[in-house]
Amino acid sequence: MASIQYQAVERLFRSIGVKKMLSARGPEFEALLRRYDREQKKPLKVPLKELRPRYEVIRRVISGTVCFVIRPRGTKPQKAVLYLFGGGYILPPDSGDLILCGEIAGHTGAEVWFPLYPMAPSHTLAETLESTRRVYGAMLKRHKAKEIRFFGTSSGGGQCLSLCMYMRSRYPKMPLPGRLVLQSPGLQVPPSRKQMERMNELSPLDVMIPPVFFESIAPVLAEGDDGWLLSPILADLTGYPPIDIFYGTHEVMIAYLEDFRQTCARCGVRLTEHIGEGMMHCWGAMSFVPEARAVRQEYFKALS
Repeated sequence: MASIQYQAVERLFRSIGVKKMLSARGPEFEALLRRYDREQKKPLKVPLKELRPRYEVIRRVISGTVCFVIRPRGTKPQKAVLYLFGGGYILPPDSGDLILCGEIAGHTGAEVWFPLYPMAPSHTLAETLESTRRVYGAMLKRHKAKEIRFFGTSSGGGQCLSLCMYMRSRYPKMPLPGRLVLQSPGLQVPPSRKQMERMNELSPLDVMIPPVFFESIAPVLAEGDDGWLLSPILADLTGYPPIDIFYGTHEVMIAYLEDFRQTCARCGVRLTEHIGEGMMHCWGAMSFVPEARAVRQEYFKALS
């Protein structure tokens, strides 16, 4: 049975109407994009008071992209993690992401690179991927590819795979990282008919993401020749590193799992599934909830 804290969070999401907001279409959706575009321009609140006692927090600018590097104090880690935050490519990160970066660094002994990549609607997915590719290139100057992990939540999880696809296509000499760890990733946008049918079945359980959001956001992110970057399920993943994937049974995005399982099997990619029974989308982000603290231990193990 879910904890009291978790149940309270679910009720909170239902009451504030996040799902209804993301269900907007037409002019209402365009207004939502403009609002989030303004939110992106606000400076990120870096929780230095919480981080600095245990971690070094270094701000770098890599080809125009601000990136925070967090590592345990007094260390020079061999391992590194590229952390790609979620938010549907429109919602900016918050201080909780950086707190999790610190936890990852502390539990794995790695340094965690957290880029503030460009987002929609002002930027396309291809521009986002070029930004994170340059950050990864900077990481490769300090770390061997096999010692680097990609970690992403929600759209950031999908971006981990899209970044690998992008590099394979346009920068084939860049090596892929040693492992991918994906929390609630979007894997085909817009979804297939079968995936959408399953999402609609699951929708009453999901307190956050409406299935129609994937259809609305797809043309904002990529169209024409770049559309394939939104659908890792359809790509040839042969030669990709091992993947750990996390989904809750109460989120519509678990509808991707069956097809992704088949893609990985066909391409010979080792896939480890972590399923949160009764859990919502990205439940690991809620640090004060017992279920989140538990799943974070699984993150740390996969990233080590």
